[in-house]
Amino acid sequence: MQTVPVILAGGIGERFWPLSRSSSPKQLHAIASKRSMLEETLFRIRACCPNSTAPLIITGSAIAGKTADALGAVDTHARIINGSPDGVSGDAASWMNTLMAMETDVNIIAEPRGKNTAPAIALAAALITAKHEDAVMLVASADHAISPIDAFEQAIYRAVNIAVGRGGLVVFGVKPVRPETGYGYIEVGEQLAPDADIGTGGCAAFKVKRFVEKPNAGDAATFMESGKFLWNSGIFVWKASVVLKAFKKFMPDLHDQALAAADKGFTSEAIDEFYSVCRKESIDYGIMEKAEDVSAVCGNFSWDDLGSWESMSRVLGSNNAGTTVDGTAVYESGCGGSLIINKSNRALAAIGLNNVAIVAVDDAILAIDRTRLPELKKYLTEIKNSGKFSADLF
Repeated sequence: MQTVPVILAGGIGERFWPLSRSSSPKQLHAIASKRSMLEETLFRIRACCPNSTAPLIITGSAIAGKTADALGAVDTHARIINGSPDGVSGDAASWMNTLMAMETDVNIIAEPRGKNTAPAIALAAALITAKHEDAVMLVASADHAISPIDAFEQAIYRAVNIAVGRGGLVVFGVKPVRPETGYGYIEVGEQLAPDADIGTGGCAAFKVKRFVEKPNAGDAATFMESGKFLWNSGIFVWKASVVLKAFKKFMPDLHDQALAAADKGFTSEAIDEFYSVCRKESIDYGIMEKAEDVSAVCGNFSWDDLGSWESMSRVLGSNNAGTTVDGTAVYESGCGGSLIINKSNRALAAIGLNNVAIVAVDDAILAIDRTRLPELKKYLTEIKNSGKFSADLF
């Protein structure tokens, strides 16, 4: 059975400002490696799904062209499925025949407006069903750090076996390594028997009892100590037909709107209409928290949601003084518990700083008390409203 990777690559990533901004969001930048987040995700998916069909990337129409260009830089031929404000479009009259006949390295859906993850996944499921019938979907975000790849591959193999053999919806859970308040959690129940061809050394899988929203510090510590909770990675596996049935049951309006776009051949006009009428909702709230037949695969890989500059210390590590340094032209001395990130062409010297985050790019510098990093989006609103900086910085 075919597996179609679906990569969610929308959003601005404001908590990575000043590097990430609306015209060039975080997924197009090399933040925690030498490759951009999107390239890392695509490389990882291809390594784990050698027999998959062309991945489907869903991103904003304002950056769809830049996304295609960025992938072209790594010898990937990308095709944008629908029209967008920057002028990228196809021939609406012949599009459905083209969709069925053409194979490219990557396909891109350009969203005219962001509506969270549920509409993106519903539209992707309808498109995959139209082209590949009952294929398996692997849904992943473009801002995750995952290693090692072979352990991730084993988890995908287990999840696909469950999705095909047992049916239902499958989510990847991650064993907590700290009482994290920024992630959602999964409470797991009965453990599923291991696959015969994987054996006891494979990834553990469980029936899901419930999903829990981001907890407070006390609950997060309790969840971790109990051993009955996993982090919700936001990585999913299911058959396209199964998730469409879930949409029909729990979000019938979105189901019908996605199929209407399919009936119209996923033309630019059809996709624009879909995003103009569909509701804004997450897949977790709209489907996962309501569905009954949900399984969780606990992968033997390390995972981190690269959601803010704070995640850099977890991915890159820190020195003996608890300071994380990244960048070639950086001098650091006597700093404690700080983040010193240089993404610019300039030299950066940091001396005697404690619990401070400094991020430098070519046209802006952020210097902030590290304890205030979680409030960066609030401060960005204040900075924008001050009128002191050009709008293209945001």
